Formats: sequence, C-alpha cells, structure tokens
Amino acid sequence: MSSSHTIAGIDIGNSLVKTVVAELDRETLNPRILGVGISESHGLRKGVIVDMGEAIRDIEESVRKAETSSGVKIRRAYVSVNGLHIKNQLSRGVIAVSKADNEIAPHDLERVIDAASIVSLPANREIIHILPKNYLVDGQEYVKNPLGMKGVRLEAEVLIIDGLSPYIRNIAKCLNANDIEVVEFVFSPLASSYSVLDKNQKEHGVLNLDLGGGVSTLSFFHEGELAYAATLPLGSRHITNDLAVALRTSMDIAETVKLQHGYACASLVSQKNLVGHGKKDEVDLSDVIGEENFVIPKKNIAKVVDARIGEVFEMVQSEMKKIPHSGMIPAGIVITGGGAKLPGLSYFVKEKLKLPVRIGIRYPFEGMADQVEDPSLSVAAGLVLYGMEKEYSKARQVSSLSLGEYLNPLKKFFSWLKNFSP
Repeated sequence: MSSSHTIAGIDIGNSLVKTVVAELDRETLNPRILGVGISESHGLRKGVIVDMGEAIRDIEESVRKAETSSGVKIRRAYVSVNGLHIKNQLSRGVIAVSKADNEIAPHDLERVIDAASIVSLPANREIIHILPKNYLVDGQEYVKNPLGMKGVRLEAEVLIIDGLSPYIRNIAKCLNANDIEVVEFVFSPLASSYSVLDKNQKEHGVLNLDLGGGVSTLSFFHEGELAYAATLPLGSRHITNDLAVALRTSMDIAETVKLQHGYACASLVSQKNLVGHGKKDEVDLSDVIGEENFVIPKKNIAKVVDARIGEVFEMVQSEMKKIPHSGMIPAGIVITGGGAKLPGLSYFVKEKLKLPVRIGIRYPFEGMADQVEDPSLSVAAGLVLYGMEKEYSKARQVSSLSLGEYLNPLKKFFSWLKNFSP
C-alpha cells in the first residue's frame, strides 16, 4: 500500500465482490473511508471458487474501482473467508505457571493458548483463527485476563475456526493473480462484528445474521467473544431464483421486483402503508418485465418471498437451539448482508424470533462513509477495522522511540476502537 496507515479489506461473496479502503485520520483519530469498489461475483458458489478465471476478473474489477475512488494502490489486503466448509470447535489446554512466585506472565498466556490449540485436523484442513474465550486459574472459571494473577495451574478455553485448505488456497491464488498479498484470512462473522456490533451488545449477548447471496451465516457473541457460528446453505439469491421462475423472467429483473415489490410477511401485503403504492392488492410490472398489462396480485410475490425466507428462518431457529444461553439474547439480532435490504424483513424477524431486530448499517467511519451505508458491506468494512487493530497492536509492541509521533494517536485510536472490538 502507499501508506502504512492505509488498510484494505476485500470480501469475496457469492453475489458481489466488495473492496473497502480506509485509513486512520490523523486529525480526528477515527477510521476514514478512502474508497469503495463493488463488482458482481460470478466465480463462487456457497463460498467456494468454482471458476478461477471469473473470480480473478471480478476481484480485479472491484479492486480497480476502489483504487480509482481512493487514489491508493492496493498491494496488501485482509480477505474474508466463509462457506459451508468452515467449522468451529472448542478446545482446552492446561499448563503449570512457570515463575517461581507463581505470577502469570505473558509467555504463560502464549504457552496455554498453544496447548489449547493442539487439535487433530485432517491433512486437507487448516486453522483460520484461535480465539481465546476464557481462562481458569487454579480452577477459578471465567477469568478474562489472568495476566499478573497468582496461580499454579493455568487453563484456557479457545474457539478454533478451521476450513478446507484447497478452498482457502484457491482464494489466495485469485488475489495473488491480481498482485495482492493476503495479509490474513478473516472469518466473515468475526469481521462483520467489528463494524456492526458494539462492546455492550457483544458482552450481554447478540446474534448476527449475515444474509448473503448463496449462504447465510449465524453467529452468537456473548461475554465479548464469538461463542458460536454456523453457515446455512440458503441466501437471498434463492429468493431471486424463485421469483425468476415464478415470473418467467431473468435474474436481474427478479432482483428488481424483489427489492421494489417484495415483502417478507404475506399477512401484511394488504396494508397499503407497508407495501408499495398504487392499487391496494395489485402491482403493475409491465415496465419492469417488458410486457404489456403484466399486472399481478401483490400476494403472489409475497408468497414466493415468504416461502423461501421462512425456510431460512426455520434453519436459524434450529441453530439457535444449539447456542449456549440461547434463551438469553438481550441485545437481540443484527441482520447484515445483501438480503437485509428485503422490505419488511425487520418486522418478519421480530415476529418470528421474538427478539429486538436491527439492520446493521451504522458503521463507525468518517470520510466517504455514505458509500458504506449498505448492509452488504458489513464484512468489508469490518475487515479494515480488524486490520487496523491488528497492525496497530503490532506497532504498540515496538518501543516508544520507534513509534515517535504516532504513539499518542495510537492510544486514542485504541480507546475509540475498544467500543467495537470483541
């Protein structure tokens, strides 16, 4: 990148490739958006590359648009990874505290995390993240940070997220073909949490549902940490497919109909104040479809939408039964992804899950922030925040002499970021 303070995030989805470029504003000390690039995605299915050439071209287009709008040449990026091949598991490790006075030191934390990270994986799988959840000091549970405490026995519980190596390497190859180095692969729900969830939500318990094009991802955060994640094999593109079949039209036209005339609760389609305009029970699609007198009942569109979105949330309810503390989600559910733009979705989810609902579009950025006011950009926006935390964490480990003029701004940045970081 042209500046060490410029971070790029690339989210390669099943429907779109999204690139966000941001930097730390030296005056306000807040992240500032420099540029955004969005292109259609044709090379992925359910998070897996199925056409390398298409994927390379789609990434190239998205990156080029972001470079043009930001004026920054992207050479390194944090990249999202998702799909049905991603798995997660809990693991524990235990060590004896090394110091004679039994005070827990930083290297003890490293050792116990290493011990907890020893799991048996097939040769074709690799670890993406090792996320510490809590520690135990001499059997005392739920210690968030044992550094400096006295103890003889230190245990750690970690969440290990892993994926299929060939799939991950294929994504890396597509980035490398565009002369972009992958700094780190980041699990999509973890990245999204940086941009749409705040500290209080993650502490008390919150669900984040990313309604993507080909797949959806449900994640649960509790006590500040990612506690559970599951990938569902359905996304918003399936609704578009169903509409295209029902209306006998193209995917592009079906997508337009879905966003303009679709509604996620068929029982409300007769309420004029909630769905569309014009006649109470019918919608004229003549201009959209390109056929004369193409007028259909609104309830026909709503039934198609309802059938598929209902199927998605049956899966969500099934996964919620597996979540620890599933009955205690005071912060409700935050919905992101392109599917979050479906009209009526908030009402539908509130009635279906009996939880507070928010569409995740409030991102903590300055600059061209209006360009990222879109729930489909939650992962790409979160990637740059994740990258800032990672890179400035490394900078903090350097001596204050080498940090020089950036020491105080970094302190202020971390003070700001702690409200959003897990």
